[in-house]
Amino acid sequence: MMIPASESEAASGRGEWTSLTTTAKRERLLIAATEVFARDGLDASMSVVAEAAGAGVASVYRLFESKRELLAALVARRMDTIAAAAQEAYEQPGNRWDALTGMVRSLVSAQRADYLIGDARALVSDHPDVIEAVARAGEAQERLLAAARAEGRLRADASTVDLRLLFAATRTARHVEPEQWPRMLELMIDALDADRGSSAS
Repeated sequence: MMIPASESEAASGRGEWTSLTTTAKRERLLIAATEVFARDGLDASMSVVAEAAGAGVASVYRLFESKRELLAALVARRMDTIAAAAQEAYEQPGNRWDALTGMVRSLVSAQRADYLIGDARALVSDHPDVIEAVARAGEAQERLLAAARAEGRLRADASTVDLRLLFAATRTARHVEPEQWPRMLELMIDALDADRGSSAS
């Protein structure tokens, strides 16, 4: 027999929490952690994350045994999103330059909390899950870059480091001039365009 949630449980969302699958609980925690850390910084406590997810602190620790494990999961999740986007761009019809720039624009538009992911990545860079996820993302991006370089539109020396710099530059622009990050993005894309370089020379 299912025991109805108490008023306090319903108000906190914990009654609903108990009905979720383990996968759904993990996803809700990752979403809540992203929002909490983006708002309060990486020093925010696990109890605040738990409250935002509508869970008890003990429930959080059953899924992530430490804050380090939670941060590593957040970073690996973002790296896997990048890997999937790069693979999708590589496989889509049309030329690779348009696929690459379309992927970059899409990822940058959705990188609201990426500055915190960058800080978190520095803290957990030696975590096995992060190392593997970063490698997957790098391989997928390099495959796309190689195809774009082969077509001649992407400058010959472009690398995954340039993509990291592009993402970092647009993140910084959001803080310095919040309304101008699209301009920074287009300037960075222009810098990767071999056609722009040849016309300028």
